[in-house]
Amino acid sequence: MMDKTEGYIDMLKQAVEERTGKLYGHGDFTKLSKMIYENCKEMISPTTLKRLWGYLKQEAATPQTRTLNVLAAFVGFADWQQYCACQDNRNDYSSEFVKHRSQHCFLMKSGEKIRISWYPERRVVLRHEGDGDLFTVVTSVNSKLEPGMTLHCETFTEKEPLLLKNVKGGSLTESCDYLCGKIGGIQYETVK
Repeated sequence: MMDKTEGYIDMLKQAVEERTGKLYGHGDFTKLSKMIYENCKEMISPTTLKRLWGYLKQEAATPQTRTLNVLAAFVGFADWQQYCACQDNRNDYSSEFVKHRSQHCFLMKSGEKIRISWYPERRVVLRHEGDGDLFTVVTSVNSKLEPGMTLHCETFTEKEPLLLKNVKGGSLTESCDYLCGKIGGIQYETVK
């Protein structure tokens, strides 16, 4: 379960991206590092930013207070402490209405297919099996999902991450969950 500090860090990252746009690759983090220096006269390396955003495949460490202070200043606060105090006074930080297009799986018909895609260049076609939220992977490009795997999904929502539950089959030795579009969310379309 996410604690309050982790939630505030995620919100701070979202605030940074509202100012700069989504961060997708090394060039974006280099650009952000330069923008931070130009605006705050403080340096945060692209590597530190990538680590904070989860782009480096290593154990996520708690960011240093100095890094959080600089990012808070970048989005208009005096420091991390003031940013947290402001968030404590808000009553909407843990909830929001979904403003994007959604497809509820229980409304889909048996055999109906849906193509989902997410960054970077990942695409999967799923076939609804007619049992509420059960799907089979039909095709997979640049994804760890394999054709023939089965999984459960309740709702596809554009621009939001997608959690696929109880993924089974293929090279998996036991069932697990799979998160698509952790960064930037997914796009979807029905396939004829």
